[in-house]
Amino acid sequence: MKKLRIMHLIGDLTKGGAERFVVDLCNELAKLDQYEVFLISICANNEEITFVKDIHKGVRYVSFNKKRGFNLGVFIALTKWLIKAKPHILHSHLNGFEYLAFYLFLNKETIFFHTIHNIAAAECPNPFIKNFRKVWYKSNKVKPVTISYDGRETYRDYYKLNNDILIENGRQPMVTSDQCTLLIKKYKNTHDNFILVHIGRIAIEKNQELLIRAVQKFNTTEKKKCKLIIIGEVKDKHLYQHLLAVAKEDSYVTFVGGKNNVADYLSIADAFCLSSTYEGMPISIIEALSIGCIPVCTPVGGIKQMILHGKTGFLSKDLSVDGYYEVLKEALNHPEYMMIKLSGRHFFESNYHIQVSANAHSEYYLACMQM
Repeated sequence: MKKLRIMHLIGDLTKGGAERFVVDLCNELAKLDQYEVFLISICANNEEITFVKDIHKGVRYVSFNKKRGFNLGVFIALTKWLIKAKPHILHSHLNGFEYLAFYLFLNKETIFFHTIHNIAAAECPNPFIKNFRKVWYKSNKVKPVTISYDGRETYRDYYKLNNDILIENGRQPMVTSDQCTLLIKKYKNTHDNFILVHIGRIAIEKNQELLIRAVQKFNTTEKKKCKLIIIGEVKDKHLYQHLLAVAKEDSYVTFVGGKNNVADYLSIADAFCLSSTYEGMPISIIEALSIGCIPVCTPVGGIKQMILHGKTGFLSKDLSVDGYYEVLKEALNHPEYMMIKLSGRHFFESNYHIQVSANAHSEYYLACMQM
């Protein structure tokens, strides 16, 4: 039986939620005998600071090793390679869309998809590129994929179209490493503090200042204190310096940079905290649910769909410091705390396991091939 060639195209595999999802999705699809799966990266990927080491051997990884900035040579090389490779399904992510411009015009056989991983206006703010994408969405030559009901609403409002396919994100269940014991000794040697973990790049939309200020208010008000561990690469150096100034060398706030063993941190935490101003469907929340770490988040984007307040996690009433302080207090002292941890894990298994998402993608791919 001839296998279907499915290709996922992305700019690079730096450590972000969309990149994490694409690797997991390709790995899961590669388990199905009817597919030959390719993961195509436009840029080069350093094994030490990207997800490239996590690509399963059953996935054919191809990189065009582009450096920073636009490169016409890579644009042409990718187009020639695709013409020769003849994918049946070509699924782009993030800024991978525009690198398909030549191939979209030249090809009449491949079926194209593009996932919108954020609110539509944030994912594609450039008016020219927005109009370019809309032409292809409207013609159905590129089938838009949204990842949450909120994401669907932003797509339909931004592009004035209603032809998207909604497929939620997923993740492999998190597994702890032998470093977990060291973290327990470092952070949980007493029961005097709550441990809070935040996972997210240092960037304005992640709104870490709100989280730091809410934790500081908690610690000046409550008897039992919170120890906040902030995990994430510094994407905005000026913002990072500002956050350090906000923290004021507070011994209860720690920046640890990017980490490969986030499961270990989540496993020792009393709560996972996300204070974003906007989101698509955060992979970090899915990771927290998978390991039984209760999410405490702001009510933005797809988060409202992922968290059932008081059942699988907690949502602040708004994006204020007082609102987040109040929801932290509610979550950490909730009488059904252990039941909520268990409910979160069950919710992950039934809704956000990567197998669920991969099966949904597979069904749409096959349905489009038969049309």
